[in-house]
Amino acid sequence: MGKRKLNGTSFFQCDWTGFPMRSAFCFMPTWSAAGKFMKRGSYCNWESVVAHAEWQLERSELTLAEYSAIIEFITQTCGTTVTPAPHYDELAHTKGRISMTDFHARCTEQRNPITAVKITTSGDVFECILKPDESSEMSHRFKIEDYLHKPYSYHGPPSSFHSMRKKGQKNNERDLAVWYYNVRELPHNPTASNLFKMQLYGDVLLVQQSRENSFIPRERFVSYTKAQYDDHFLKKRKRTADTASLAPEQYASLKESMQQELNQYESTLAASSQRPVDTMRSKGPTADGKGLAQAVKARQTAPVLAVPIPPAHFL
Repeated sequence: MGKRKLNGTSFFQCDWTGFPMRSAFCFMPTWSAAGKFMKRGSYCNWESVVAHAEWQLERSELTLAEYSAIIEFITQTCGTTVTPAPHYDELAHTKGRISMTDFHARCTEQRNPITAVKITTSGDVFECILKPDESSEMSHRFKIEDYLHKPYSYHGPPSSFHSMRKKGQKNNERDLAVWYYNVRELPHNPTASNLFKMQLYGDVLLVQQSRENSFIPRERFVSYTKAQYDDHFLKKRKRTADTASLAPEQYASLKESMQQELNQYESTLAASSQRPVDTMRSKGPTADGKGLAQAVKARQTAPVLAVPIPPAHFL
C-alpha cells in the first residue's frame, strides 16, 4: 500500500491493516543477498509487522531463516518478544468488528511478566517480578502501585519520570522509568535521592520503557535487571592482575620462616654491638666557675663605644 495521495495531501497506509497514517511508522526489515539491510513497507506498529511476517511464512513467501531474522530484529528493537496483531479480517472496515481503538488496545496488551528493580528506604536494591493484571479494567496492564508502599492519606496513582542519567550510551532506544509516590509522609529514600538528584520518598521502582514508533502513542514496559542497574549506576573499578592466594597452612609456614630469618639477622648484628659509653674517644670540657666569673667581670668593665651624631642634613 505505502504512500498515498489525496487531493494534494500525502499520507501512508498500513500494509497489514489498511489504516491511514501520517507517516511510515514501522517497516519490514529485509536483507539483500549481499547482506545489505533494507526497510520495506509501512506499518502502524511492530505487532502488525510480526503478523504480516507470520502470514507470509504460512504462504511460503518467506523462508524460515528470513522470518527468524525479522523476529530477532524486532525483539532487539523493542527489548522483548512482540506478539502478532489481530488478523486484518477481524477489523471493522474489512470483515470483522474491531475498531482502530480496540485494535491498538489489543496490540498494547502485555501478558508476560517482566523484571524490575526496587530501591527501598533502607537502601536495599533487589529485583522483583511484575505480573500483568488480567482484570478487564486494566486489560493486561501492569499495576505499578501494587509494588510500592502506599501512603495512608493519598489514594491516587504513583508518579513517574524518565531518568536522563547517562542517556545515549547504552540502550538509547529505551527510557528508564522511575516510579514513586510523591508524598512526604513516607520515609525519605536517600539511595534513590542521591541517584536521581532529587528528594524521593518511599519505595522507588525502576523499569525500562521502550521508545518505539506507533500510529497511536503507546508505552511498552521492558525488563530491567539488577545487573543492568549495577552497570548503569555503580562505578566500575579497574581490574587488577589476578594473583594466586596462599592457603592458611602455607601462609603460617611462610610467616614462621620469615620470622626465623629476621631473628637470626638481629642476633648477628647484636653480637658485634657495644655500649655508647665504651665507644666515646674524648670527653668534653668541665665547667670552671672561676673562669666564668672573670668573663662576666670583663664584659661589665669593657668601654662603651660612643655613637656618632648624624650630620645636620639628616636631622
